[in-house]
Formats: sequence, structure tokens, C-alpha cells
Amino acid sequence: MAPRLPTSKLHLIRDMIESRTFTTSQMAEEAECTKVTIINIRRNLRQFGEIRAPQTRIGRKRSVTPLMIKALCDHLSEKPGLYLDEMAVFLWDEFQTMITTSSIRRALVATGWSKKTARQRAKEQNADLRDYYLHNLSKFQSYHLIYVHESGCDKRVGFRRTGWVPLGKAPLQVTQFHRDQRYQIIPAYTQDGTLLACISLLYRCYCVRGLRSPASPALRKVARA
Repeated sequence: MAPRLPTSKLHLIRDMIESRTFTTSQMAEEAECTKVTIINIRRNLRQFGEIRAPQTRIGRKRSVTPLMIKALCDHLSEKPGLYLDEMAVFLWDEFQTMITTSSIRRALVATGWSKKTARQRAKEQNADLRDYYLHNLSKFQSYHLIYVHESGCDKRVGFRRTGWVPLGKAPLQVTQFHRDQRYQIIPAYTQDGTLLACISLLYRCYCVRGLRSPASPALRKVARA
């Protein structure tokens, strides 16, 4: 087996091929190699953009091709909160190829993407209205104010709490805030303590003082009323 050409001669051959001023025989004579070597290097430059062809990967062929992962990353840049099964549907719609969720996860991790907690930003944000609200709020004293702290149980159709982004970045979702079918526990606070506890379901609100649980007898009694 003939020895490999040194890197300096490979670069020389590449420069001569790119200059397009030498014939194959002239390049082989100048680099002290065979014409077959020149032909192979020219083919590698045309197909792979490199002097040497990439190494053949051991194992079965990847199910997620570089073109698929690029299209998926572009899609995730617009919708970072997609679930893995939704990504599989996207790849099927675009490439007519069924990809497993585990393969998609491995491909994203290998590309340098990770799943992080997403920041939510409402489309309805308005700096002028916010300043106007603070101006009106300055007319009140602290004992006039009632603070409502809402915590609820979101379903999957609600806001996506996590999103896929490249390493070093944070996912941001700009969505229109809306009310959805969910349990909401809304206690009202004043500076003197709790004023009222409210539990709502399906846009209906049952208010009971001191209510602890949605499944309590007090809630069922109010719901039947």
C-alpha cells in the first residue's frame, strides 16, 4: 500500500485544482503522485468540500439526517415549546419519515440543544397602559389594596413551561394569554391577612371562606346550590 501524501502536498494539490490552470498530468508530476490520486482528491472536493472523504460511521444509519435536524431547529426557533411527539409529527409532515421521540431527543442533544424552563411574555403587553396603571395606583393607600395570588393546575393545552433552545440561551414564548379549563385557587390578601379564598372550575367560581380543597364537602354543597 502506497504511503499517504503529506499534508503540504495535499494542500498544494487543492490549490492547483482550485486555480484550474493545470492539467491532471501536470498536477500529478508537480505533487509526485499518480493521476488517480488527483482525480480522487478532485472528487472529494466536489462532493464533500474537503481533501479527504469523511470517515464512514460504524453502526446503523442515522434516522435523523442533518437536513431534518436543521429544519427542526429552525422550527423550534419559532416554537420552542413543542413536545417530542409534536416534533415527530412535524418531521413526518415535512419529510414523510417516521422518527421516534428518543431519536429526536438524542439528535437535539448532539446538536447542542437542551430543554429549559421557558419565560412567558404576553402579546398584550403595553408600556403606556402599564405607566397609566401605576399612575392611578399612586392615589391609593396600602390598606386600600387587595392582592390576589393565583395558583392553578394547567393542562397540556395551556402554556408550555419548557422549551428547546441552543446551549447558553433561554427559551422565550410570546403568546396571547387566555383563560383555559383548569382548577384555580385564588386567595385574596390584604395587609391584615387573608380576606377570601376562591376556587374556580370551568369559568365558574365558588367562593367559600376558609375553603381548603376542591374536593371538600363545602365545595360540593356550594356546587349543588
